[in-house]
Amino acid sequence: MDEAKHVELKVVGERTIHCSGCESTVKFTLSQNPGLKEIEADHQTQVIQFEFDPEITDLETVKADLEWIGYEVEVA
Repeated sequence: MDEAKHVELKVVGERTIHCSGCESTVKFTLSQNPGLKEIEADHQTQVIQFEFDPEITDLETVKADLEWIGYEVEVA
């Protein structure tokens, strides 16, 4: 990952990250994407942070993965 980019996404939809179990679900789901690393989710701030390799994945794919498990996000 030469050009890894740090991204912060904020959960903005009706469904929020409300517990550590939700944080684990977010982290597990995003960990299935080989272009992501250093994934963190915080139920207190509703922020999801990660590093990604734009040669392997893109932000739209990450957002789609999060939508699939019920979270609407925007770049923080």
